[in-house]
Amino acid sequence: MKTHLYYSLFTLFICLASCSPQKTEKQAETVQEEQVVDEVRSLPDYEYTDSLMQGSHIVVYTITSGADEELPFVVDEDGVKYKDNRYKLFITKDGNTLFERSFSKADFKSQLSEGFQKYGIMDGMRFNYAEEGKLYFNTCVSYPESDMSCPFILTIGPDGSYTITPDTTIDEDFPPAPEQVN
Repeated sequence: MKTHLYYSLFTLFICLASCSPQKTEKQAETVQEEQVVDEVRSLPDYEYTDSLMQGSHIVVYTITSGADEELPFVVDEDGVKYKDNRYKLFITKDGNTLFERSFSKADFKSQLSEGFQKYGIMDGMRFNYAEEGKLYFNTCVSYPESDMSCPFILTIGPDGSYTITPDTTIDEDFPPAPEQVN
């Protein structure tokens, strides 16, 4: 009889032990899923400095970026929140400040479609080339975590003036599609 009692207690212990962790794991998964929805994603902070010779002038530029708490969040179609970014461009020419300005998606608003205005974040800036005293930088507004972007060229003049124009070179670099033969 004692053996039967020990066997019953042992079986009960095994059943309880095997059931309780599964419940805890499912509860943990549910809590974790809820936390992901509330998470606000952002790109890491970035800083890059480089220099170049432009004729007899030494030009040094620094690009910094980071998520800006003052900008509104972007919420994608799945409800995931993203912090928008602010990029700062600082340029010196022969040790004197030539250009210093920060940029956000709002600086491109007039040239963005409604979708990029609502769902896009400022997603990059890099030096491209220098020509005839001008400096050319590439920048873009993109849908977060996707390959959909709206590229721009930021041109800095020799006097520190700037223009922002859509970058159409990507479209022009591709050869025309071959004609289909039916």
